[in-house]
Amino acid sequence: MDITIREAQPEDLPECVNLFQESVTDLGKRQNLPPPQPMPAGRRLLIYQHILANGIFHVALQGKRVVAFACANLRDRLWFLSGFWARPAVQKQHIGMQVLRKVWETGRKRGATTYFVWASSDLPALAAYLKLGMLPGAQIMVFEGGPSVARPAPAAYSTHPLSKSVAMGLDKVMLGARREEDHDFMARLGWDGTQVMRGGIGVGYFYTHEGIVGPAAWTHPRHAEAILALACGGQKQVSIRAPGMNHDALQFCLSAGLRLTGFSHLLSSAPFGHMDRYIPSGPYLF
Repeated sequence: MDITIREAQPEDLPECVNLFQESVTDLGKRQNLPPPQPMPAGRRLLIYQHILANGIFHVALQGKRVVAFACANLRDRLWFLSGFWARPAVQKQHIGMQVLRKVWETGRKRGATTYFVWASSDLPALAAYLKLGMLPGAQIMVFEGGPSVARPAPAAYSTHPLSKSVAMGLDKVMLGARREEDHDFMARLGWDGTQVMRGGIGVGYFYTHEGIVGPAAWTHPRHAEAILALACGGQKQVSIRAPGMNHDALQFCLSAGLRLTGFSHLLSSAPFGHMDRYIPSGPYLF
């Protein structure tokens, strides 16, 4: 089979969107999973365009047809795998691994030292990540439902429009990268960013978008419950994705009456940041 691996071009991205849908549908059938909540193709295309412009994106071609792709965000020295998919017809032929290694090696050449991924339960993909040195860190637990929470007293915590510099400063501590381009992108998508203050001091931030809470971060565990309650307040349905080591977020979700609806895997080549005080947005930007 004649396969060419190269950097993605803008005109490849609509085909990558279709490839993703074909592959994730096949994954669900193989694992007897319910269909995932669909993301509009136009929204996914915007995400891929953002990764192409600000990260690493390679495709594998059979002739002129895209049959696999891998893409990663590189922020400072953090390499995060945003997507890794191959068409069902070419799986188990080592094509996906070739394009994944190319994206990994490109990251290494650009200065990456820590690699991580939000992984599904697909066993061949998990094996590929393990071979590259990304080892299990924790589950990412998904909680959903109508939250039952009381908002903190205004005298204790106050909310303000999110200052990008504040969010970037927190991300530098919680993740290890300031990721200015991602905050700009979230703002362009219309996500609501909120800064949380206590006694005139910034103690955290959160985004909400289409019922999803995240990303969110806080400076100390004592602020977790208040910040998550503020994020959930007034929302009929929410979705929170909590890393397994973030016990405060897990306890909040359970006490708020949210249902555990699924989980994924956080794998990394080395520990990074403070995941006990961070809530990711999802498997594309983290």
